[in-house]
Amino acid sequence: MVNRWMLVTALGLLVSLTSGCPEPSDEAGDGWGGSGESGETGDGDGDGDGDGTSGDDDGGSGLENDGNVRPPLDTGDGDGDGDGDPAGDPGGEDDFTDDSNRCWDRTWNGDILPALIIDNTVGRVDDSLGSCGIDAAPDFQLGFMAPWTGSFTFDTIGSSFDTILYAHEGECSSTELACNDDFIGLESRITLNLEQGEIVTVTVDGAGAFEEGPLKLLITEALPPVCIPELIPPILPAQLLGDTTNALNQLASGCGGSDGQERVYQFIAPLPGTYRFDTEGSSFDTVLYTLDECAGPPLACNDDFAFEQHSQLDVQLLAAQSVLIVVDGREVDDVGAFVLNVKKL
Repeated sequence: MVNRWMLVTALGLLVSLTSGCPEPSDEAGDGWGGSGESGETGDGDGDGDGDGTSGDDDGGSGLENDGNVRPPLDTGDGDGDGDGDPAGDPGGEDDFTDDSNRCWDRTWNGDILPALIIDNTVGRVDDSLGSCGIDAAPDFQLGFMAPWTGSFTFDTIGSSFDTILYAHEGECSSTELACNDDFIGLESRITLNLEQGEIVTVTVDGAGAFEEGPLKLLITEALPPVCIPELIPPILPAQLLGDTTNALNQLASGCGGSDGQERVYQFIAPLPGTYRFDTEGSSFDTVLYTLDECAGPPLACNDDFAFEQHSQLDVQLLAAQSVLIVVDGREVDDVGAFVLNVKKL
């Protein structure tokens, strides 16, 4: 009986040695990460796809690697230009359209303001004309995409020529949104209320046929000025005494006032006619200008009337027409007590 058991055991051992037991890494698609020799059913790369590519002997990470290199997704570099450039793009520029037929000279869709665009109109062509322009001149057109919903101011302060500035909806459409000439001296400024992602075309143009050269276009988030005007009494002539010492500095004109503090008055014409406003008797160098609304461009301005430091404006008004009168300081140190005289001519 014992001999028979020993014979069966010996025969079983002999069968096992000749047939061999399969190694785990040889099973089809086992994902164990074995030797992964080329052409084997199990490729040893941990994906179990048996594609016959050379194994990586990484211990079977389970991550797919089918022989095609996949770079990481470009999530951007955080500067809003969408180019994924680690160095960043200080101008926030990005060609958000690759169509070579676009009318824009450059584009901007960054997310950091203020942004300064520096360019030149010399050698460019006359593509457009704003409603506040005079003659055709070379122009520069910027495609701008609003980074968020809000108000954005564009100005040409620091440009080398007499500019006009205007904006159109979308890509150079015929719908003009704003146009300005000589907001501050020969420089221009417009403010646009835009929705996030809205695209507009902002054009820097020359005020005359020979106005061209290096330009600066500054883009800032606009904080709308808040005016609480004092009412000028309708009984004329009138003399109002005021002081700008603790006043705000929000407004400016083509005659100055960007660095000075100002006081704002509202005048409603009792009758049609011409009304004179002056600051004779004031203690500092004044600038006087008129506005339709607090955030609007100056309608008229004056500094140093008749070579004196006081200012004077004559304004033609209709009956019941309202206008804002701003008494401003010429420079940052021009603050203090002032006199505003009003009379009908």
